[in-house]
Amino acid sequence: MQILLTVLGAYVGICGLLWAFQERLIFHPRAVAVTPWNPPAEPIEIARDEAVLRGWVVNAQSVGPVIVYFGGNAEEVSGNVKNWAERRATTVLVNYRSYGDSTGSPSERALRSDGIAISEWARAEFPDRPLVLLGLSLGSGIAALTAQHVEPDGLILISPYRSVEHIARRSLPFVPVGFLLRHRFSAENAAPDLPRTLVIASPRDYVIPIGENMAMVETIKAAAKHRVEVRTFEVSHFGFMHHPGVWRAVDEFLVTVATSPRGEDDD
Repeated sequence: MQILLTVLGAYVGICGLLWAFQERLIFHPRAVAVTPWNPPAEPIEIARDEAVLRGWVVNAQSVGPVIVYFGGNAEEVSGNVKNWAERRATTVLVNYRSYGDSTGSPSERALRSDGIAISEWARAEFPDRPLVLLGLSLGSGIAALTAQHVEPDGLILISPYRSVEHIARRSLPFVPVGFLLRHRFSAENAAPDLPRTLVIASPRDYVIPIGENMAMVETIKAAAKHRVEVRTFEVSHFGFMHHPGVWRAVDEFLVTVATSPRGEDDD
C-alpha cells in the first residue's frame, strides 16, 4: 500500500508540475542575437492592448507576395533575415510576446490574437499584393488558426501538427494531457477554412514526426476547399530553414500564388 501511495503521489505531482509549468515547456523566448541590417530589414512595431510586438519587414519594396512568418517555439525571428532577403517577396517577421524585443507574455490566446493583428497590419500596409502565411513547427498552428480569420491567398506549413495535445499524448501517453493543457493550438479546427496550402515535412523529423504531419495533411484534404501540396526533404526538425530545397519549394509556391487569381488554384 505504501508503494502504491508513493507511485500515486508521484503521478499526481508530475501532473501538477505539467499544469503549473506548461508555459515553460511550450514557450522558450530568446533575445535578439544580432540586429539585422536596414536595409533589407526595416524595424516595425505593432501596439497591442497590453504588449508591443517588434520585428522587421524584409524587402519592403519588393513587388512579390507578402509573407507573414510565424516561427518555432524557441525561435527569435531575425535569424533567417539573409534567406528572407533572397526571396522575391516582402516578409513580415514579428517576434512573439517576450521573444526578441517584443513585450508581454505568450499564451495561445495572445499569440492567436497577435497573429490576426500582424496579418491585418501586413494586408493594410501592402493592400494590392497577395498575402501568404508561413508557419514553422509551433508557428504552423498559429499560421493555420490565423488563416481561418484573415483568408490569405496561400498558406505554407512546415512540420505541422493537428494540435499540441496530439504531440503531448505521443510523448506522455499515461498523462491526461487533454485535461491539463491550457495551450492546445488546435490547428485541425481551422482545416475547413484553409486556402491553397503547401506542407513541408521530413521523415527525419523526430520533434514533430512525419506521421503527425501527414495526419494534419489528411485532415486538411478531407475538409478544405483548396488543394494541398506536400513536399518532403531529408532534414532534421531544426534544419528546415537551412535546406536549399525547402527554399526552392517556398519560391515555387509563391510563384503559383502570385500568378493565380485570388481564390483559384492551379491544377
